[in-house]
Amino acid sequence: MTSDIVHPDHLEPGHMVGPWRILESLGSGGFGRTFKVECEGALFALKMALRPASEDKEVEGRATHEGAALLANTSHPNLLRLYAVGRWPHPSTGYFYFVTEYVEGETFNDWRARARPTAAQLVDIFLAVVLAVMELHRRKLLHRDLTGSNIVIRKGDNKPFFIDMGSVWLPGASTLTEKLPPSMVHTLPPECVSFLRRSAHEEGEHFDAGAAGDLYQLGVFMFEALTEHHPFDPKKLPAAELFAAIETLVPRPPHFLNPEVPESLGRIVMQLLEKRPEDRHASAEALHQALWEAAKERKNRAWKVPLVLPESGPPPVTQDELEERKVRQQQSERRTQEARKQEAEALSDKQALEKIRAAAKEFEAELLTLEQEQARRTRRRWKMASGVGVLLLGLALLAAWRVWLTPDMAPPAASEKGSSLVPTFSNSKPIKAVAAWLCVTFGVGCPAAQVRPLPEDCPQETVRSMEEMKLLNQGAYIVIIDINQPGEQWQLGVYHPGPIVSRVVKYSWTGPLPDGTLLYGQLWTEGLTKEGQEAVLGRYTEALLPDGRRVPVCFVLSGDWTGLTIKSPGSKPGEARLPRAWSAFAVRRWP
Repeated sequence: MTSDIVHPDHLEPGHMVGPWRILESLGSGGFGRTFKVECEGALFALKMALRPASEDKEVEGRATHEGAALLANTSHPNLLRLYAVGRWPHPSTGYFYFVTEYVEGETFNDWRARARPTAAQLVDIFLAVVLAVMELHRRKLLHRDLTGSNIVIRKGDNKPFFIDMGSVWLPGASTLTEKLPPSMVHTLPPECVSFLRRSAHEEGEHFDAGAAGDLYQLGVFMFEALTEHHPFDPKKLPAAELFAAIETLVPRPPHFLNPEVPESLGRIVMQLLEKRPEDRHASAEALHQALWEAAKERKNRAWKVPLVLPESGPPPVTQDELEERKVRQQQSERRTQEARKQEAEALSDKQALEKIRAAAKEFEAELLTLEQEQARRTRRRWKMASGVGVLLLGLALLAAWRVWLTPDMAPPAASEKGSSLVPTFSNSKPIKAVAAWLCVTFGVGCPAAQVRPLPEDCPQETVRSMEEMKLLNQGAYIVIIDINQPGEQWQLGVYHPGPIVSRVVKYSWTGPLPDGTLLYGQLWTEGLTKEGQEAVLGRYTEALLPDGRRVPVCFVLSGDWTGLTIKSPGSKPGEARLPRAWSAFAVRRWP
């Protein structure tokens, strides 16, 4: 019976919380207590706030906040599935609780100490963790507390799960603290420490680390996993020295601290620990790609050695390490100084701008008059330039024609394979002069030439892979053309030639590729036409599934079998305008 129990601390095995029968306590923290519970023969985890909102709004707020974060991401394979929320013992005034799936395992830190994993095992976990962070960021959420104690490694398959989402930042939700993200002090990103230094005497402000803050914490997590050390040890450094180290010092690289660490992994971690957010990886997607490239070395024998430090501790610092760390430290200090200089300049610019705006109000009418007069002058100059341009163009073409007809510049003699009957205008100086004049005078776009790939068969191995996944003959998918370009699906985006990463949006009528699948490919935007209009060609050669698998594919970005998409109005040379969401489908042969 639980009718006489009035506080979560008094709940014991056998007690009931609604339909959930408590089996054992899994632990507690400052905000809540977690229980292993059973319902109709299935196991679940129940987390309950330790105080009701009437006593402590922050404690209950964190619990409800975590429930909302899980609800927003309940379909991701590395995040706990949410099954129920409620209050106990009273349905309206009791302690808030939520129920998730139960994961049998141990925290990453405990698993790391027991299993003594290799680099190959760790990189698999890193990739899965980064995939989960990618999904959070895609939904505009920030984790803000990425540590080994908040990740559970499931028994049997070593799959990682995030078990504490109480610090997640949700769009539109208030922050849990005014200044600091609720994470361990030694994992705070340098920009957060800098914020504290600048705003120590300011009240009512909070710090938003952004996605780059999550990337820094991933760097700390990976550093500790690879070396069994912190980048900056909170047990050895007083708070003031710890903050100063985080903000200014470059830590010892993991591959020097533990020589068994693959250098490729060590360098990825060092980039994540850069002082300036813009010097880290551009996104979680970019980090995942870097880890994937590094993991290609996993078959090497060095990746299969347990990453355990000898009892004597880390090896002594070598001259090579000293030189590398010196260079890194100098680069870090230079970038920090540049950033502070830019901050000061931005402040000065802001003050100057305010003065300019104040002065501008006094002669706004004069400026308008000057703009109108300038527009009239521009139109007159354009007409004059057009007339002169036509004359110059005619003279240049006449000169080019005469040069071509000159015997010394006659077409080359016939070769063994045949004769050339095409005038060689490409090297004619008059023609180059005309082209340059057209570009400068009339603003004619002169983008670098793009070579459209020829139609060809898709590689047989890729076709077999797509057949096994039943991707062929499934009709079109809907994709967000560029995952890094903000906006709504119905809006237009601007696209440039080169590599592209798109995201699949799942509908009931689309094929088996799951929602959130990333497609890696290439765009060609120049020199292509469809039905007499400028067009774009897009091909995808690799897919990254939400579960971390990468598979080869042959997909085209198009609404039909031509493989081409007509540009939207307003497109410019090198800048194609297309809808943000468009169709793509699998092919056996590139069109």
